[in-house]
Amino acid sequence: MSTDTTRQTGGEREAPTWELRAVVERYDDAPDECTIYPAGVDEHKRMATWVSATEPAFVELGAVR
Repeated sequence: MSTDTTRQTGGEREAPTWELRAVVERYDDAPDECTIYPAGVDEHKRMATWVSATEPAFVELGAVR
């Protein structure tokens, strides 16, 4: 079983494309937390394929453009 998540097209590797969702939980007594996970997957898969970061490890998109 392969764990390669890239697609091959005519000898070239193409990066996979995913639609992602981001949820920011804001806390009064702790740093805010941003969780990113794939959209359109069942709850079990979503629980296994997420990443979270706490503030200040993430910034508003407009701040870095």
